[in-house]
Amino acid sequence: MEQNKDRLSIDVAKLYYQSDYSQQQIANKLDLSRPTVSRLLQHAKDKGFVQINIIDPVEDNSALEEALCEKYNLDVVKIAYAPLNTTNEIKKSISRKAADYLHEIAKDGDIIGVSWGTTIYNMALNLKHKALKGVQIVQLKGGISHSQSNTYAYEVVELFSE
Repeated sequence: MEQNKDRLSIDVAKLYYQSDYSQQQIANKLDLSRPTVSRLLQHAKDKGFVQINIIDPVEDNSALEEALCEKYNLDVVKIAYAPLNTTNEIKKSISRKAADYLHEIAKDGDIIGVSWGTTIYNMALNLKHKALKGVQIVQLKGGISHSQSNTYAYEVVELFSE
């Protein structure tokens, strides 16, 4: 059943993203409801069958990153841009940028130290699978037993390990 849903979601995604059909046109052609088409497109994104990459020439921060490296004697600087100045959007942008950077630099045999909290948890949710051998995930500071909010300590380690 899941394999059929995967296949259908890929077909729907190809019609939508590659053939430029509207969701309603796809629904009509495949005898589906428009909300079902929307859910299948989301399923394709959630399963990694569809990856959306937005190229924003205005967001090229390489000169600023380089200037910060020079000024503060840093090896690497990554600047994350948020489309809205809200805590949630800033957290999403930082999390995606950090996950992409970790994917770029992680290699076999690394020991990756992680903390906990909502930003690190969001980073963990944004990690892409990378087949590595001998990598160890280490929690740098223990979890909080009695906290007003969820620290996601266990979930972070689990997601990084996956």
